[in-house]
Amino acid sequence: MRNMADLRSLQTDVEKQMKDLGHSQDPKIIMLFLLEELGESTRAFLKENGYKENNNRIAESFRQELGDVFLLLLRLAAVTGTDLENELHHTMDKISKASEEV
Repeated sequence: MRNMADLRSLQTDVEKQMKDLGHSQDPKIIMLFLLEELGESTRAFLKENGYKENNNRIAESFRQELGDVFLLLLRLAAVTGTDLENELHHTMDKISKASEEV
């Protein structure tokens, strides 16, 4: 497994691989796949924590599904020109300021 330095590098790597594989660059399509994977990760989490009956429809683990969600989030950020690392820092600053006001 390789060392992954930062979110910008991850976005670039994921986007290059997806383009090379001919995957859709349409943000609407990527958003739909992201929502689908989020649902799959939820089902796997519920199954693994005893809230949902075990069945054959849930093939991947919660952690594997989170990887799918992360990949699609990186793709969505890349095709929309969003600097995900910058937005994450913005959100963390916002949360930090809100907690100081309490």
